[in-house]
Amino acid sequence: MTPQNKINIKELQQIAKNSANSETYQPLDKTKYYRIGVGARATSPPPSFFVEVIVNLSDESKRVDLPRLEKVLWVLKELETRGYSMFYESDNCISCETKTDSININQEYATIKTLITTALI
Repeated sequence: MTPQNKINIKELQQIAKNSANSETYQPLDKTKYYRIGVGARATSPPPSFFVEVIVNLSDESKRVDLPRLEKVLWVLKELETRGYSMFYESDNCISCETKTDSININQEYATIKTLITTALI
């Protein structure tokens, strides 16, 4: 399955609409370095969509790896340029999110996946 075909917009909308908190999240990719997912919020018509990226600052050893941190910083700067909000999470990672629409969500996911895998893998 190609990245452009992974996201089922209608399914995301329906799950969000039927959920107790009017939101749904679908993880798409996960490695020890990052996680990428998409979601929908049905709090008001029309539903809104988002792409979320979680970037781990270190591996399981908690060892400081400066070359890796430089790559992470580059990714975070690129995400900031693309309009992602960023929050430090207590589990040694940075949570990044941007709103998008149903038309552009697949392209945003594909772009971000390429950006992150190029830098961090």
